[in-house]
Amino acid sequence: MSWIIQLSLFLLYSLNISFATILNSPQVPVDLTLPAFSKECIYYDVTDPNAILEVRYQVLYGGNFEIDCEVFSPTNSKIIDEKQSKFGEYVLTNYGLGSYQFCLSNSYGTASKKVEFLIGIKEDTELGLENNPNDMEDALAQNSLNEIQRSLEKIRKMNDYLRAREWRNLYTVESTKSRLTWYSITIISLMITISIVQSLIIQFFFKRGQRY
Repeated sequence: MSWIIQLSLFLLYSLNISFATILNSPQVPVDLTLPAFSKECIYYDVTDPNAILEVRYQVLYGGNFEIDCEVFSPTNSKIIDEKQSKFGEYVLTNYGLGSYQFCLSNSYGTASKKVEFLIGIKEDTELGLENNPNDMEDALAQNSLNEIQRSLEKIRKMNDYLRAREWRNLYTVESTKSRLTWYSITIISLMITISIVQSLIIQFFFKRGQRY
């Protein structure tokens, strides 16, 4: 029974650490609006040689949901060059200290696009066990911790996917509504125009018949 109690304590401790890491993470998403044929660049300074830089972005709405993404190292060398991408997730290590440049450009279509961009230092959430690593109880606890971390990562990715899907569906609904509105206005205007033309033609023939 003792190993079950210890395992439960490890699981609770892992959950507390994991959720605290998520809540206190310096990675805060930024919403960018890219007008047609525009380019926006974001700069991020790295001062820790052991830092792991994590970058994520996804197009929430606009046109065909495709943008270009370029990433430059502090030495101005191009690290990443993505074309016509809807989302991206990168982990950057060992590219030197200094200012990294992240450029997003909207070169496809004439619609503005909203992009959710997230950048920050990846947190190390692994927990070291103070007991004997060869102990079976410690091994079970460590496996449980790793499984919880993987589950949290899957939940985060699923949440990002559902949020992007919600935005895209909303954009599709609004775009369809706008098209239907203009289509209805066009049809009504065409019917009114045809009615007026028919009335004028009939009136013309009646006037012409009265002359004879």
